[in-house]
Amino acid sequence: MSAMDVQQTKQLAERDLAAEVDRLTLQMAWFLHRRQAQKLRDYELTVPQFMVLRALQRQEEGYTMSQLAEEAMQVPATVTGIVDRLETQGLALRDRNPQDRRSTLARITATGRTLLDQIDGERRAKIEEFLGSLALIEREHLLWSLRLYVDTLLEPQRSP
Repeated sequence: MSAMDVQQTKQLAERDLAAEVDRLTLQMAWFLHRRQAQKLRDYELTVPQFMVLRALQRQEEGYTMSQLAEEAMQVPATVTGIVDRLETQGLALRDRNPQDRRSTLARITATGRTLLDQIDGERRAKIEEFLGSLALIEREHLLWSLRLYVDTLLEPQRSP
């Protein structure tokens, strides 16, 4: 086998590996999204409502609707309706913005925090069950690989 053949074989193997990683990450993302949506229905929440509630959890002082839309990765026009529904469920509330009386700030309630804690606990229990089936070195490699992959995905797009 020539050096050229070895190089071509290596490139093919790398392409196949990349294709398999791509397939598995897409499958995992789709599966996790579906599972999360199913679980959230048990709590009478949609994925967008969950995303808004999660964003509100991160900011004790609350967000304006435009800030919340950006933080929750939602379309600004839909955030008001989402907050309306969360408010009806007692999971969020709105207060006047002390900096600008023309706007309001949405905040999470204690009930909303408790609900997120419950949802997180269930999800973490499933992850801990999986991690418990791995050897320590496998857990460390998994964590390292996931961090590296996420960091790579977060890097700004490079021009060719």
